[in-house]
Amino acid sequence: MNYSFLLAGLAVLFFIGLFLAMAIGKAFGRNLDEKGGAGVAAIEASVFALLGLLVAFTFSGAAQRMAERRNLLIQEVNAIGTAWLRIDLLNADDQPRLREQFRNYVDQRILYDREVADLDHRGAIAAKAGALQQDIWRTSIAATRNAVPPYAASYIAAVNDMFDSATSLTAAQKVHPPLATYVFLGFLALVCACLVGVNLAASKRNALLHQAIYAVVMTAALYIIIDFEFPRIGTIRIDQSDALLLAQRQSMVDPPGPAR
Repeated sequence: MNYSFLLAGLAVLFFIGLFLAMAIGKAFGRNLDEKGGAGVAAIEASVFALLGLLVAFTFSGAAQRMAERRNLLIQEVNAIGTAWLRIDLLNADDQPRLREQFRNYVDQRILYDREVADLDHRGAIAAKAGALQQDIWRTSIAATRNAVPPYAASYIAAVNDMFDSATSLTAAQKVHPPLATYVFLGFLALVCACLVGVNLAASKRNALLHQAIYAVVMTAALYIIIDFEFPRIGTIRIDQSDALLLAQRQSMVDPPGPAR
């Protein structure tokens, strides 16, 4: 499923909904007998202030979570690189099998990051990566029996860090605000659009440009918030961070054999 088109379609529908809400507000405002006073102005100011506060907090939270996921991805790449290098501390006969398992595992991690937006497919990839973790662990335990104890402990610690970083990143990718947060934010934006229409009717102005500005700004704000929260389904991407994992995979080659 192409979530980019889905997100763009929802943005278009929300943009149209804002214009409809302003039209409803203008129709309601024309039939409103009472004039707005200080009390009405205070209510409207409170509603608009709540909208601005909610947009600011939601935007900030989404951007922060995106930055945290990038940092966790960097930590995972570093952990994989450290564990890969410490394979050299093990017995030479045990290294080839572990190196092949490491490469297969990193391939699955790359595939998972690419398919993380596919809710159906990513579960199978995560299960395969988990099975590879078990294989690496069993092979590592067997290999450490033939290694010098301090070297073996150092290698096992690096493998643990590699697995822990992968778990942290996978968990962070699934942490999002409740759906009710976005529903309420959209509802509040529509309510504010209705209030805009009421005020335009009271002032007897059409102000199509101002309506368009409000609709564009609110639609863009919500689109960017959702895109930050799910950076792989819209226009915002984290391909530069993914390139680090790809570069690590490309560097995972067998060391040259002894000179003859």
